[in-house]
Amino acid sequence: MRMAYFLASGAALLAATLSACEPFQPRVVAVVVTSIPTFTPIPTVTPTPTVTRTPLPSPTPDWTPTPTPFPCEETGGQLLEFRDNPSPSTNENIRYLVYLPPCYGSSARRFPVLYLIHGMSYREQQWLDLGLPNILNEAILAGRSAPFVVVMPFLGSIGGQDRFPPNPSYETVIVDELRPQIESTFCTINTAQGRAIGGISRGGFWAYSIAMRHNNLFGQVGGFSAYFPANAGLPPANDPLELVLNETPLRESGLRMYLANGAADSSGPSQQLFSARLSARGIQHTYVVHPSGEHNNDYWRAHLAEFLAWFSQPWTREYSLLPSCAEPSP
Repeated sequence: MRMAYFLASGAALLAATLSACEPFQPRVVAVVVTSIPTFTPIPTVTPTPTVTRTPLPSPTPDWTPTPTPFPCEETGGQLLEFRDNPSPSTNENIRYLVYLPPCYGSSARRFPVLYLIHGMSYREQQWLDLGLPNILNEAILAGRSAPFVVVMPFLGSIGGQDRFPPNPSYETVIVDELRPQIESTFCTINTAQGRAIGGISRGGFWAYSIAMRHNNLFGQVGGFSAYFPANAGLPPANDPLELVLNETPLRESGLRMYLANGAADSSGPSQQLFSARLSARGIQHTYVVHPSGEHNNDYWRAHLAEFLAWFSQPWTREYSLLPSCAEPSP
């Protein structure tokens, strides 16, 4: 079923959307509401390669419908585009997109939030090209997924550089600039249990580097063909392949971790090494190797629903159980 989107113009929509969330006042920065292209899945035509690793079976998304009536008559979520978002630390415009689930404004509830970082050579619109709004609209409206906010920031040039705090870094952009901005603008659950982060390829590297260093802020992290460069001379304190060797903080944090790649994916060896190091230390995680798929949009499009379903699992599907936006975040 094609889902309709509630679209209006700029700041008026954001203000109306957030009116139920008083006393919080939105920080409006060049909001543009955009049309979302119709998503038609494109089948992966890559032949199944011969590999030495036995592929794991593709998990079925745990999106069992709930019998609870939907809390409003909206037939889709909302997509906001923030085009003007200068980063104080990098002097770069780190624009971003925000997906709001159906009934976001009318429910006056706080929602979990997922930060998703695109891959190199792409833009934040990569998630729209993969069909994210349609996937979530259909799953949330059918009661198969928890409702949650999705923030999709641009990597910019800083995201392609191996620079880390205290130097200007993409980590600083996400943790110290974008996260507080989102939490002061939208009704989100501002705890580690209510925050998640994930990404594709280079975005997956940043998701893991950030989450493993800030597991007090993020309760879940997902790598979709995440690329962890080995022997790249990265600081051990910022390198996921090195951070995983210190098992105590990871075990104590309870950070949920997910990895997935296709059998012919160029990121497969680095994710396999990362998973092996986790397994050697008895650290629980989910690692899926799909029987086919390369490092491209065809593969990510085919399995995005699984990726999103994994993040949704710990979060409630019942709007009535979400905390009130009129109260401070738990």
